[in-house]
Amino acid sequence: MAAISQRRCSALDRGEFFSKGWTLAIGKSLELLSENKVVNKLESFAEKKQRPPGAAPSETEFRALCTGCDACMVACPVNVIMVEDMESRYPLIFPEKDPCIACEDTPCITACETGALDLKHEISGRSC
Repeated sequence: MAAISQRRCSALDRGEFFSKGWTLAIGKSLELLSENKVVNKLESFAEKKQRPPGAAPSETEFRALCTGCDACMVACPVNVIMVEDMESRYPLIFPEKDPCIACEDTPCITACETGALDLKHEISGRSC
């Protein structure tokens, strides 16, 4: 009996066991996530986003002008303007999920007091 338990103990290197176990578990988890339809759909939304109509032409200029006041989001009559994150609050539109309908009176642009959204900029939303 002692010979069997000694052989089993010598065959199992604890560090190697945990290393291979974690590698296998993490690899399988990542494989399952990459095949998950919900995760893939969410990733596709995250990739296809744009700024509201009249956004400053460059992302740097837009971020410098936008204060994250939410005025454009509140003014949007169809509620398609969302915030990028809760800290910076930069406005976004996800055109495949909820496209902008390009209101004639451009309430989102009118509501923007900082010039981040302005009629002098191209009215069609630009990707960010």
